Amino acid sequence: MNISEAVQFLAEEAKKSATAFDIIGGHSKSEGVSVFQGRLQNTEISESVGVGIRAFQGVKPGYAYTERLTEDALRQTVKDALLHTQFTKDLPIELPHPENHPLRKIEYNPDLKNVSLAQMAELSIDIEKRCFALSKDVKNVPYLGCQKNESLTVFANSNGVYFERRDNGIGAGAGVVAERGDSKKLGGFDQDKMKFEELSAETIAKKSVERALELLEPKKIETGKMPVILSERVAGQILSMYASSFVAEMVQKGQSRLQGKLGQKIAGANLTILCDPTREDLPGVKTYDSEGTYADKVTVVKNGVLSEFLYNLETAHVEGRKSNGCALRSYEGKVGSGFSNLVVLPGEHTTAELLKLFPKSLLVVRLEGNSGCSAISGEMSIGVQGMYAENGQILHPVEGATLSANFIDLLGTLVAVGKDYPESYTSRQVPALAFPEIAVSN
Repeated sequence: MNISEAVQFLAEEAKKSATAFDIIGGHSKSEGVSVFQGRLQNTEISESVGVGIRAFQGVKPGYAYTERLTEDALRQTVKDALLHTQFTKDLPIELPHPENHPLRKIEYNPDLKNVSLAQMAELSIDIEKRCFALSKDVKNVPYLGCQKNESLTVFANSNGVYFERRDNGIGAGAGVVAERGDSKKLGGFDQDKMKFEELSAETIAKKSVERALELLEPKKIETGKMPVILSERVAGQILSMYASSFVAEMVQKGQSRLQGKLGQKIAGANLTILCDPTREDLPGVKTYDSEGTYADKVTVVKNGVLSEFLYNLETAHVEGRKSNGCALRSYEGKVGSGFSNLVVLPGEHTTAELLKLFPKSLLVVRLEGNSGCSAISGEMSIGVQGMYAENGQILHPVEGATLSANFIDLLGTLVAVGKDYPESYTSRQVPALAFPEIAVSN
């Protein structure tokens, strides 16, 4: 049976023995190619399918899932979930009832099914040729490929809530190695679209080469504290590393530096952070969350003030409040919470204008690992590459620099937010962030 049939069969079985239940089914598939030196290097096709249930016996929840969509396996999944209730704590929540909200538009292009691996390989080879043609400093394109993805999510609960979400997309990208003298640097750019013909070999090659060339022949900068601008290329990545600090479950467990700070000012420069599933132009758009709760815009930080955490039904119950529709769940896991689209509202300055705010500054354009970062403590120690600027003018690239700070504390020093967003199609829409002082070491 297919995933929709499996969810419906599981629901009928659960009705026979469970007090209440919710079910989530998922079916995802990806196909891609990688190319090296003008030839197809690898093809990859992956697929996953399964259904998971949270079944209640009284007020005790139990979880189970299966990737075998047979009647016997689905019946056993219900039994396993009910058995699990013997070992869980009471969770006296009411599951959502059907609501007649207009469904938000989720992009789906059926024509992507017809895009072949050969077409994706041809595009990748074209990108590679263009990379070499753009600069004699381009020596290699070690990361190059194209991939299409498709997914279907099906949800049902014992109160009659049912919905399906189908989406897909295609993307291509390149990682280019440029070399000049003893200097060798890697730069890359990915492009994601809803139509294969909208992928631009010219744009991907140009951006990838530009990002490699701009980092060539770097110089060291002095160790010490200095103004730092996290460009729109990396600001979303860094903020995402600490996004769990805004999740109610982490706060309730004492694993967030933001515990006890609700209603307090935690950030400067009138920073506003949204969890915004209403944005139909972004991949995180949804009408209902993974528990069937209506998902509306949540203002997490408003003008620098911490105004709300991200809740699901369980964490909302702990505080005697309603869920704000931020539940996340895959078929093989338990319910969590998190951002759908993480959006920071824009400021007044372009990234170039942010450089003019300081006599000297470091513009960060690339991150090098995050092993020194902890969302629980807020500590941040991360290697970066970027550009050194004086009075708004970029003088030279920088490598081997490490930023050290506590990111939660750092937000309080924020002096400006940019208005340029990342060029890639991503659920992290964060413009550049300018800080007056971060410890920089070589």
